[in-house]
Amino acid sequence: MATRDSVENLLIEGQHIIQQAEEQLDMSNRSQFMMNEDYTNAHLELEKLSQSIDRVMKSANSQQRDQLHRFQLVVNEKLNDMILDQIDVTKYE
Repeated sequence: MATRDSVENLLIEGQHIIQQAEEQLDMSNRSQFMMNEDYTNAHLELEKLSQSIDRVMKSANSQQRDQLHRFQLVVNEKLNDMILDQIDVTKYE
């Protein structure tokens, strides 16, 4: 069973990762789709976060699973935004 602390720590760490991804998305949109290593790292961190959520969800109780599922939806939305931005970049290169 997932402990309350492990779920809370994952959510706090995840919020930080999402904030970094949002900053990178904002910067790439301002610089006309110029992507750099920070953008790629933010994308990779979101992927790792998604995998961590999946692992913790397996041992979570129903309330924690619901909370993690909602958080997973937010993470997936950011991942999709980043992927679509990458597709836009390759379209114009």
